[in-house]
Amino acid sequence: MAVKSVPNSFTLPLISFLLLLLTRSDSAPQPFRRDPGHPQWHHGAFHDVRESVRSDVRRMLHTRAEVPFQVPLEVNVVLVGFNGDGGYRYSLDVQKLEEFLKLSFPTHRPSCLETGELLDIEHHLIYNVFPAGQPEMIALEKALKEAMVPAGTARETDFGREVPLFEVEATAVEPIFHKFYSYIFDTDTMGFAQHTEPDRPNPASIFVVNFDKVRMDPRNKEVDLDKLMFNTIDQLSEEDMKKQEGDYIYRYRYNGGGATQVWLSSDRFVVIDLSAGPCTYGKIETEEGSVSTRTMPRIRNVVLSKGSAVGTISDHSSHEIFVGHLSSLISTTVEHVVAPDVRFESADLTTRLLIPIIVLQNHNRYNIMQAGHNYSIDTTEIESELRKMVHNEQEVVVIGGSHALHRHEKLAIAVSKAMRGHSLQETRKDGRFHVHTKTYLDGAMLKEEMERSADVLAAGLLEVADPSLSSIYFLKQHWDDESDGSTDSILKHKPLWAGYEFNRGKRKEKKQGDIYRTYGTRVVPVFVLSLADVDPQLMMEEESLVWTSNDVVIVLQHQADAVPLSYVSEIDRRTALPSLSQRHIMAGLASAVGGLSAPYEKASHVHERPVVNWLLAAGCHPFGPFSNSSRTSKLLQDVALRGRKGKGCVWKWFFFSDAALNIEYQDHHLRGTRSMLGWMLHFIRSVIHQRLSRSLHRST
Repeated sequence: MAVKSVPNSFTLPLISFLLLLLTRSDSAPQPFRRDPGHPQWHHGAFHDVRESVRSDVRRMLHTRAEVPFQVPLEVNVVLVGFNGDGGYRYSLDVQKLEEFLKLSFPTHRPSCLETGELLDIEHHLIYNVFPAGQPEMIALEKALKEAMVPAGTARETDFGREVPLFEVEATAVEPIFHKFYSYIFDTDTMGFAQHTEPDRPNPASIFVVNFDKVRMDPRNKEVDLDKLMFNTIDQLSEEDMKKQEGDYIYRYRYNGGGATQVWLSSDRFVVIDLSAGPCTYGKIETEEGSVSTRTMPRIRNVVLSKGSAVGTISDHSSHEIFVGHLSSLISTTVEHVVAPDVRFESADLTTRLLIPIIVLQNHNRYNIMQAGHNYSIDTTEIESELRKMVHNEQEVVVIGGSHALHRHEKLAIAVSKAMRGHSLQETRKDGRFHVHTKTYLDGAMLKEEMERSADVLAAGLLEVADPSLSSIYFLKQHWDDESDGSTDSILKHKPLWAGYEFNRGKRKEKKQGDIYRTYGTRVVPVFVLSLADVDPQLMMEEESLVWTSNDVVIVLQHQADAVPLSYVSEIDRRTALPSLSQRHIMAGLASAVGGLSAPYEKASHVHERPVVNWLLAAGCHPFGPFSNSSRTSKLLQDVALRGRKGKGCVWKWFFFSDAALNIEYQDHHLRGTRSMLGWMLHFIRSVIHQRLSRSLHRST
């Protein structure tokens, strides 16, 4: 029986159709996936630098008479659940929010907490606001729902009833947020490009989320979030709108720290969850910086405002107030985390950073330098974190050792002299005031006594760490070179043959100066006082276990139980663990080496002192009573790198520019501004990845 052959004109279309079906079955829709033609395939706001940024960079470099320098800084605001698909199905106009931010908070000028003065750098803020997609929002809700852990009950703010409480460990959901961040900014490709394009800027982002609490209720097993990723989300009725709070409360804790709804990640983003909480925390009997139930804007107050029908936003003033409140929250995040104040105004140009960790103990019961214990100091981790705050060319050396305090008599006397006491009045259960004396260790007095002592261990290291001596022995700046050609062979600032004249018969002309690269070592000693048989509640001033200056770090450590602090998170009082010193060492070194200030501190020129705002006190940083991490966020690492010499974006130089401007305006005989700018242009690359022109026009 003969078999008829199928014509080729029919075979080819059939094979193509089968391959198309196979391809479609393999490429099922998934969140965080970039397919050709995807509406979020390309984000020109982040990959393409605007013309205004290019002009601002060139104007900053070529206009030396303008103070402060205008440095562009891009802030990316990602709205999750504000496209009619989140809680209360609330929608927010992205363009109006972006315009409001540009008009209300166009610039930000950081200050120095050490001097209390404004830096000669002003950030020109460029806001990019855009919404997130529905699949990514559902994926975040699913991860959050799986991470919720029952934690008893909590009381609602509006009605005062007890509802179930769930807590979310922020480090457990941080990977999904990091995946979301990588998807938006394409950081996987950007990370590869950092090796070939080291000047490519790293985007800083603020995630403002509005989740549907009913949809992500961990007690609700009927909702299938996987099916909702690409399906149409139903609108809410009036009754559903009233039940959007879900009859439960959830909040975050980063690495077991204080309860919060705002936390700083280990990456370059901050999460602000408007559907969590509300949370309350701050200092007892102090109003400054405290976070209350009304600190964060609530969408419930907008949708269910007085005088408006349920499910509608007819009250125009409530919506405008919400936009203003949200914009103020974004501005606060920028001022405290993205572009915060600096702790110390210094520019480190050394090629080597030496961190000696010296443990002074008055006992032989245990040694915190010995690994394997809960109280042990991990010098490897400290060195790894410090390397992220310095440029690649700078060498970081961390050494450690223990010394008996009784063998250093002058140091033991210095510790005894630094003990102070102050009276406290506290109310107890009987309702009466009880006066008692609390002992603390004065860090400033201890440093002064150590400097006065004849002990080589303390006074010698502090003498080397003195910034004034560093500027003499490790840094040599020549604006107008008027030297006679002789060079000190001990001070290795430039090669020995650089000062010899080969044409001695020729008349020597006055040469233009320059800044020579430093080949010295900066020493920042860390003194850890491991004390035994002391007051169980002994701490340093301001209820801290660390004291920091620009040249030394002093940490207190003893094996007492948890010391209660005058800080409260919800209904629990915060405590300090004096036996664990790793986090406090990192906090001191982050300030002394990186110049970082705590995310809750900010210089106030009205009050003429630093003021606190505990809103951003929780997260991946070692500062304060609400943090419980010894690591530093990449967002803060970028802040530290802005003040250090190295290849990177333009605003890494604002410490140097500020210092140079101060020198220029303090000395009217200065003639080296042109050399300073030429030296800067030799290293600075613009954010548009183009070498800047070295041609400088002499100003009139």
